[in-house]
Amino acid sequence: MPTRVSRTVGGVTTYFDPDGDSPVNGFSPREKIREEDMAFTGGLRGDVSGFHYDLSTTFGQDKNEIYTIDSANASLYADTGFTPTTFYNGFFKSSEFTANADFTHEVEAGMAAPINLAFGGEYRKNVYEIGSGDAASIYKEGGQSYPGFRPSDAGVNGRESQAAYVDVALMPIEGLKVDVAGRYEHYSDFGSKFIYKGTTRYDFSDAFALRGTFSTGFRAPTLAESFYSATNVSPTAAFVQLPANSAAAKLIGFDNLKPEKSTNYSLGTVIRPVPRLTITIDAYQVKIEDRILGTGSIFGQGGASNFPIVTAAILANGNVLDPTVSQTGINIFTNGADTRTRGIDLVASYASDFGDYGKATWTLSGNYNKTKITKLATAPAALGNISLFDAGARANIETASPRVKVIGSTFYSIDKFSMTLRGTVYGKSSSKYSPDGGTFYTQKIGTAFIGDVELNFKATDELELSIGANNVFNKRPPTLGLVPGTTNNTLVGGGNQLDAPLTFSPYGINGGYYYARMNVSF
Repeated sequence: MPTRVSRTVGGVTTYFDPDGDSPVNGFSPREKIREEDMAFTGGLRGDVSGFHYDLSTTFGQDKNEIYTIDSANASLYADTGFTPTTFYNGFFKSSEFTANADFTHEVEAGMAAPINLAFGGEYRKNVYEIGSGDAASIYKEGGQSYPGFRPSDAGVNGRESQAAYVDVALMPIEGLKVDVAGRYEHYSDFGSKFIYKGTTRYDFSDAFALRGTFSTGFRAPTLAESFYSATNVSPTAAFVQLPANSAAAKLIGFDNLKPEKSTNYSLGTVIRPVPRLTITIDAYQVKIEDRILGTGSIFGQGGASNFPIVTAAILANGNVLDPTVSQTGINIFTNGADTRTRGIDLVASYASDFGDYGKATWTLSGNYNKTKITKLATAPAALGNISLFDAGARANIETASPRVKVIGSTFYSIDKFSMTLRGTVYGKSSSKYSPDGGTFYTQKIGTAFIGDVELNFKATDELELSIGANNVFNKRPPTLGLVPGTTNNTLVGGGNQLDAPLTFSPYGINGGYYYARMNVSF
């Protein structure tokens, strides 16, 4: 949109182009990220009175500063005749401190093997911070494509947790292994939970074994899921990622996030039909309750269904939207669904020894799984009887990931040289897109082969050199389609970016990645 940024004074209109082109011919804003990541770990391990202890502590922090470049603030230019072309949008910073104490002890009880007792505890503190952007990035609607984080978005949130666990592994008779474990964890922001696991394996012979596991689990909502806030902008739409635990979310009727709970079953076999060949087959089922999901787009204006309360919540959250866009609304994380995943894993590996000509390990693995939504949460009363999860959001759970994935690889080594070759076949997948939240169009990604290769040379005991490629054939996903029969380049997902890749691609959108690496150990 070449004339998007303009200023009219005394009946004379001037246009601004961040690239300085004359006449103006539009611009493509880009996102720039500066990342600082660090981690420190220290500990002590040893033995005392028959107990092995492992004491450790870790601190890690990751900070991402976000910039928009080659852009402009249309309102700032219209009001003042000036706009920068580079905007500092603010930062995300996550930090975690953990302290662990783990102990193990063997107990002779007259069984086929000693009982292995393990127990311990953990303390963890997490902090998540959003920092606001510079003045130009938050003036009215902010820079085009990615406005800065406002003071209302910014904040520091944290929580602490304490956990204790015990694990007992025993072999009552030769060939039968049993492992039972339990873990209690308390979080400062939502309470306590106890989970447990039981697993067993029986080796009928060296060539055949059966194994099975039953366990419960839970996942606490991340601080980012609870408190992340931002505005996502295209030339025709502006949507606010409303913080799930905010007062603005409660204005609509959303509750604070709570933990996901899971129940897991698996049953499998281990087969060694010939020397150096191992085959494992496992069937599994995972049920998740209160799964944390991002909703579909909930419109304040410009959609098939629009709700004034959504616009009120956006204002209550302190967001100012571009007045020229035709669609506004929100997305939000919520405990939105119960799901069930069933699948089968198969792994076969074989080791070859070619004597003076090197060694090779061959691996073939495959997975088939299917995820089904068994229950969907209802929308708050203020949103009537709409579905929180439109066809697009549901497809992201059930069909956007391939049901079939097959990987074949070989690792070959001889003297100081080694090589890894890997080929991955992803089955077909699909998702649904809509330009207005009413009519949805299916977008498909077909079966794809992705090849990876790495060559290594061990120059010395301390120095290793490597070159390689991920996605060596530079495979890229299809692009977002146009509404059937369109005459004005209307994209099925709305927006204005032609030839945009389908982002649910299982192999990414960036194509090949080629690298050289040097590892030094000391």
